[in-house]
Amino acid sequence: MNKSEKTRQKILETTTWLIGQYGIEKTSLSMIANSIGIQKPSIYYYYSSKEKLVDAVFNWIFEGYQFELYFHINEYTMDNFEEKIFNDGLKVLSVESSDAQLLVIQVLNEFLLYGSRESAHNKEYKFRIKSVQQGFIDGFIRLLQKANEFGLIDSKGLHEKATVLALILDNLTNYPTLDIQLDVTAIWRQAITSVLS
Repeated sequence: MNKSEKTRQKILETTTWLIGQYGIEKTSLSMIANSIGIQKPSIYYYYSSKEKLVDAVFNWIFEGYQFELYFHINEYTMDNFEEKIFNDGLKVLSVESSDAQLLVIQVLNEFLLYGSRESAHNKEYKFRIKSVQQGFIDGFIRLLQKANEFGLIDSKGLHEKATVLALILDNLTNYPTLDIQLDVTAIWRQAITSVLS
C-alpha cells in the first residue's frame, strides 16, 4: 500500500470512528484532518466533499456484509446442513473484535437515523441498509428451501423461519452496544434447532 492509499485508508478509518463518536452531522472535515494530522484541504484530494467521504464510509462498512459471503449454499448437503448453517452464522457473529464491532454498529445506527431525515440522499442510506437486511432474509429463504429439498424441514412457514434466522442474527450482532452479555453461540444453536425441528 503506497502513501496515498494509506492516507485514504486512514481518512476512512478516522471518519468512521468520529461518526461513531459524534454522529454524521457533528463530524467535520476539520475534526477529521486534526485527528489524522493533515491539513483539511488534503482531504479534498481524496474526497470532493464531506458527502462523498460519508458515502465512502458507508460503502466501506457494507463492503463485506452480504449473505453470500458467509453462507455458501452450494456447499450444503443433507449430512452437513445443520452444523454448516450453525458455523456459517457464527462467522457473521465473530467477524469483528468487540470494540470494532461496537463501532460498526454505532455507525450503522447513525446511518439509519441519518437516513430517516428528509434529504433524498439521506434516504439512500436507509434503502441500502434495508436492501442488505432483505438480502439476508432472501438468502435464508433459499437456504431453507434447500433444506426442504433434502427433507430436513417442512415448507410450511419457510419464509417466516428464514426471517426469524435473519432477525436473530442481526439482533445478536447489535446486543454488544447495550453492554448485555449473551451466549451468542448457544442462542444461535437454539435458533437453528428450533427452525429445523
